[in-house]
Amino acid sequence: MKPRPMPSKPDNSPAPLAVFEDVSLQANGKILFNGLNWPLEAGQNWTVFGPSGSGKSFLAKALFRSIPLVRGRILFYFDGPEAKPRTFLKPNEIVRISQDDQKSLMRRYASYHQARWQSFEQDAPTVEDYLKGKARANRFQMRETGEPAGDINRDAWEQALALFKIEYLLPRRLIHISNGEARKVLIARALLKKPRLLILDDPFTGLDAASRDALAQALNDMAQTGTPPFVMLTSREDEILDCSGHVLCVEDSRVVFQGPKETMPVAGAALSAAPFPKTEFRLPAPDTNPAEGFKTLVDMKKVSISYGGDVVLDQVDWVMKPGERWALLGHNGAGKSTLLSLVLADNPQAYANDISLFDVKRGSGESIWEIKRRIGCVSPESQIYHGPDVTCLQAVCSGFFDTVGLYHACSPEQEQNAREWLAGFDLEHLADRSFLALSTGERRLTLLARALVKNPALLALDEPCQGLDARHRARIIDILDGLCTQTSMGMIFISHHVDETPRSITHVLRLEKGRVVECGRRP
Repeated sequence: MKPRPMPSKPDNSPAPLAVFEDVSLQANGKILFNGLNWPLEAGQNWTVFGPSGSGKSFLAKALFRSIPLVRGRILFYFDGPEAKPRTFLKPNEIVRISQDDQKSLMRRYASYHQARWQSFEQDAPTVEDYLKGKARANRFQMRETGEPAGDINRDAWEQALALFKIEYLLPRRLIHISNGEARKVLIARALLKKPRLLILDDPFTGLDAASRDALAQALNDMAQTGTPPFVMLTSREDEILDCSGHVLCVEDSRVVFQGPKETMPVAGAALSAAPFPKTEFRLPAPDTNPAEGFKTLVDMKKVSISYGGDVVLDQVDWVMKPGERWALLGHNGAGKSTLLSLVLADNPQAYANDISLFDVKRGSGESIWEIKRRIGCVSPESQIYHGPDVTCLQAVCSGFFDTVGLYHACSPEQEQNAREWLAGFDLEHLADRSFLALSTGERRLTLLARALVKNPALLALDEPCQGLDARHRARIIDILDGLCTQTSMGMIFISHHVDETPRSITHVLRLEKGRVVECGRRP
C-alpha cells in the first residue's frame, strides 16, 4: 500500500502538536471512536470529559501509543512545525499520569496491602529516592527507575517541589504517604522528565478540597508558561480548569462535542448520562446479626503513632458502637489512612497503644484474622492486587476468606450468596468476566459486594466513590443508604467530597494534623 503523504502546515495556521487522523480503536470486539479527527495545537490545553466507562482512558492510551490503532494514524510534530511529522514517540515526549501508575507504584513497593505498615518500613524508598530515579523494588534489590536521575537540574527540582508543595515529603517512605500526596509526587516526577505533552488522568482524584485548589492553581500557573501543555481526563465537570481552553466531550466511546470550552453545551456530555433507575435494594438474608453482643466496635484511648519522628496520630480518643455510621474526615496527610490501618489490624504500632476492636484489647492474644473476618473493606488500593485471571465472581467469593484472589473452594451456599450480591448490584451478567476488564464503576460495586458477602459487623469504606461520575457516585450512595436501613453493621466512610457523604451517616470524626478536632453526632 502506498503511504499517505505527510500534511504540510499553511503559513497562517496554528502550529500543530499532535493530530488524530481518521482514528478508530477497538476493545472487546467493539469499535471505539470510529474515524476520530482531533487536532491538538501548540499552546492548547485540553480536557477530555465524560462519564465513567465512556472511553476517556482509551483515547489517552492511544495518544500515549500504548494501544494499537485499528484505522488511521496519529501524527506528532515534536520536532518543530517545519519538520516532517512522525507517527512514533521518543522516550518521555509524552508522560501519562493515571490511577494505574499510582496502583503500580503501590504494588511495586508493597507486595500486599498490610506491608504498608510492617516493620521492614526502613527498606522502602523515600519520596526523594523516587523523584531522583532510584528506589528499591524490594527489600533486597536496588532498582533504577529511569529518568529523572540523580543529576536533576536544580532549577527544575526546586520548581517541581514548590509547585506542588511537597518538600516536606522528601524524607518520608513512599508506602506511608497518603493517596493524595502520592498523586502530587507522581505529577512532580513527570515534570522532571521535561515532557512535550502531559496526560493527566483524573488528577484530582483522592485530593482534599484544599489540595484540589492548590493543584488547580499549580496547573494554571504551569499553563501560563505553556510548558508542557496537557490533556486532562475527568468525569466531573467542576474539575475543568480555567486554563483548559478546549474540551472533548465523550460518551459511549464517541465524541459528542469538540471545541473551545466557552462553546461547550451546558453540562456537556453528562446531559445524556441518565441516572440509574431507582430500585429497592434488598440484602441477601443474613444468618445472624453481625454486631450482636458487642459493646463497642472500636475503642481507642490516647493513641499516638509516629514514623521517623513525624507524629501522624496524636493522642486520639475514639469510641464507635454497633449501628453507628461515622464519616472520617480530614485533609490529605491528616492521619485518616493511619487511623483506618489500626481499625483494619494492619498496623503493628497498635500493640504499643490502648486499642480494643470488637471488645478485645489488641495484644491480648487475639488473631488478626479473627478481627478481619468481622470487617469488610473497600479502598482505592483494594483493586490493585487482583490479577488478570480473577473473575468478577471469584473476586466477590474471595471476601469469605479475606484473600486477594480465590485460593479456597467455596461451598455451594457461599457461591450462591456471592451471586445474590452480584444480582443485587445488577452485576450477575459479569460474573465470569475478568475483574480487570470491568469498568471503574463495575469494579467498585464488585469490591463492595466482596466486602459485604461475609456479613461483616463493620464496613470500612475509604473513598468508595473515587474516580466515578455523578450517576455512579449517586448509585453507590443510594446502595449504602439502603443497606443502613436493613442492617445494624457499623460503617466508617472516608471522602474528600461533601456531596459524596451518605445520608445515613450518624457521626463525624475529623482529624487535623493527626489530632481530633471534631468527634460526635453529625450536625
